[in-house]
Amino acid sequence: MEESLEDRITTIERALGIDECTDAKAKDFDVAALQARLSKLGLDRVMKIPLAKLKKLKNLTNKPPTQSLSERLTTIEFCESLIRQRAELLKEFDERLEVVLKTDKIGLVPQQEKELDAIQKDIEKGLEEWKKYTMELDTFKAEYFSVIGALRERLEEMECVISQAEKESEA
Repeated sequence: MEESLEDRITTIERALGIDECTDAKAKDFDVAALQARLSKLGLDRVMKIPLAKLKKLKNLTNKPPTQSLSERLTTIEFCESLIRQRAELLKEFDERLEVVLKTDKIGLVPQQEKELDAIQKDIEKGLEEWKKYTMELDTFKAEYFSVIGALRERLEEMECVISQAEKESEA
């Protein structure tokens, strides 16, 4: 039982990325060969890490596991809420993905495009009518103010004539 428990813990640690000792061998980490191969593939700009740092990384990966089983269990218990939170987020993502990928909804897109085109044409027609009426209103307003101005001038002329007539009748 303890052996299977340790296997399960190791699996969980690897899934979380907290595994301190991988199955990789020292020969798997030939840094110089890796850099040469990346350069050959044209990916040398990806590998800008200095060789000294990569060798330190190699030394870290070769260390045996230093935590006991109880310490590893404590680490997993500490991360339990994070594990549950990520599981919930994955579940929520999956549910939302199902909604997006429903083919019956995707099949309605051409029909909805036609409806949207019709609505857009209706809106454009309404906009043209609005522009027409707005221009007519502007024309009416200009003519109105022109008539008011002419009436005001005529009224002023009449007031002048009346005041002259009153002055002549008094004199």
